[in-house]
Amino acid sequence: MKTLKFISIGIALCTVTAAHAASFSNIIVEAPPLSVGATWTSLGNSVSFFLPNAIVGDPVNPLRAGTLNIQYDAHTPGPAVANEVGINLGAALAGSGTIFFQEQIFELDSLGNEVSGGPIGVISHVFNPGGPTNWSGTINFSRSVERMRAKKFFTLSATDTVGFDRASIGQVNQNIQVVPEPATMAALGIGVAALMRRRKQS
Repeated sequence: MKTLKFISIGIALCTVTAAHAASFSNIIVEAPPLSVGATWTSLGNSVSFFLPNAIVGDPVNPLRAGTLNIQYDAHTPGPAVANEVGINLGAALAGSGTIFFQEQIFELDSLGNEVSGGPIGVISHVFNPGGPTNWSGTINFSRSVERMRAKKFFTLSATDTVGFDRASIGQVNQNIQVVPEPATMAALGIGVAALMRRRKQS
């Protein structure tokens, strides 16, 4: 009986979270020519970007360096909040190719303005020649938020050598971790305590 009660509470907790998936808006992919042809899709708490022309170096693009910026807003309507985001990047490097990546997360107010005080989470990574071309990381927020803005910055470089030199970003995936807000957690905690008391009394 005790196990059933805890399972019921766990199901209620999952239902609260799942019923409030993040919504994405104000999506911007800029800095042509690297941003040309960019597309994106969202599903649940995830958003993915596809970047067919984020390429510098040999042989199709004479451009040897370039930047790409991606930005989006996300809203997790109560009683759920976001407390971290996961990031997955897929790159292709050859010769002198390198890519520098940085992402910043900002809290937004109800009007869509960035809350003062700077980012609530930051992460960065460098793809170096000869290194792994896939990378994953997690940005932990300094506080849980209902509204957030993600800003991603990519700097691609492939200096010319006698060999084949190239740097490209093909896909960017991001998943927002959505959890019940503290008030909901407190209410569930009170429910657990009440069930425990009733069990002891019976």
